[in-house]
Amino acid sequence: MSVMMLLSENNADMVNVTPVLMKFIGKFFVIFAVVAVIAVLTPWLAKRIDGFREKHEKPAPPEDPRCKQVRGPYDMPEPKEDSAADGQNPHS
Repeated sequence: MSVMMLLSENNADMVNVTPVLMKFIGKFFVIFAVVAVIAVLTPWLAKRIDGFREKHEKPAPPEDPRCKQVRGPYDMPEPKEDSAADGQNPHS
């Protein structure tokens, strides 16, 4: 095919890609603008949230003394001194 043949073909066979490219570039810039706005607003929003949390922070509840009695799930319970004093074997 020669260049003259390509230039002389009907316009119906030609596809105009300009609108497609413009839509793609437009969507790209919209997404880029949203990401840029989020990147700029994140530190500002974090500062506001930190200030809000400092003002509305509840005091820590007092520690429950029973928490110190909690042992791990694989620890053996301490032997009862009642059965050892009676002379009975606690494991029988």
